Amino acid sequence: MENKKVKVSALNLVPQFQGETTIDAINRAVELGKILENLDYHRYWVAEHHNFRGVVSSATALLIQHILSNTKRIKVGAGGVMLPNHSPLQVAETYGTLETLYPHRVDLGVGRAPGTDGETARLIYRQHYADIHHFMTDILQLERYFGSEEEQGTVIANPGINTNVPIIILGSSTSSAYIAAELGLPYSFATHFAPAMCEEALEIYRKHFKPSKYLKEPYFILGVLAHGADTNEEAQKLYTVAQQGSIRLLRDEKGLYPLADENFEKNLNLSSAEKIFLKSRMGINLMGSKETMAKTWKEIKEKFNPDEIIAVSYMPKLEQLEKSYKILKEVIENN
Repeated sequence: MENKKVKVSALNLVPQFQGETTIDAINRAVELGKILENLDYHRYWVAEHHNFRGVVSSATALLIQHILSNTKRIKVGAGGVMLPNHSPLQVAETYGTLETLYPHRVDLGVGRAPGTDGETARLIYRQHYADIHHFMTDILQLERYFGSEEEQGTVIANPGINTNVPIIILGSSTSSAYIAAELGLPYSFATHFAPAMCEEALEIYRKHFKPSKYLKEPYFILGVLAHGADTNEEAQKLYTVAQQGSIRLLRDEKGLYPLADENFEKNLNLSSAEKIFLKSRMGINLMGSKETMAKTWKEIKEKFNPDEIIAVSYMPKLEQLEKSYKILKEVIENN
């Protein structure tokens, strides 16, 4: 396997934890952007989610603009915009405006899921969010709206023309891999919450990739959980936040994010099925001390050979996030 330099990035759902206000969560997202910039992270994504009390990132573009205005260099973008919820024209106008305000700092991850439940998806906008053909058509429209004057039709996205906002395809199944390969675009897989199909999707993407004006060869971004700390025990304690959050989602409980709890299995009275889920269905997790995380990273790198890692961490305290992301950056760069 080639010894290439892997870029390191971060994803944020902007979680709101128990005992916090909404502005607390937003302020932490902004401060994290400054930390990531100081750590020289490549990009910082905000995810789009709806109808979830513990996630504050529903108006994704507004948060991206707020983070951009409070940082200086780091790329800030959507990880992603859920295209079923928006018309390509409106997306192009919004992100074309952001690119105009913050040149060369904006990118756009796009997904074909609604980022919410079916009832909420129907309320937001369109009915055809599960139709893969609409997804590809929407992406082609986005490329045109962001493209040159010569590519435009009767309807234009202004601002948008000539902004060339980079588009990345997001996926948690194999269908998106075919689209990213066909269009010759970067591909980011959500192994932080849906690891089961990653190997198959990645094989499809690399096998069927067609060079484009955007990319000459495949570019793969691997989404992971990250929980770095001074000790393995402290990292495991921090990880209980993500574990509890997943259990609550399984139970269709959409409240604020819980705090770390080493006794959560007992306190939540987990069923056998829920315990099995935590052992077998949670996402790829870079967790532990620097030494432990490095061992895990070497295995992941050997298996997936990513061009970039994008990591999400569910931690309420900025100092915990800073330490975890610092450890992650050192591990990826030195191994």
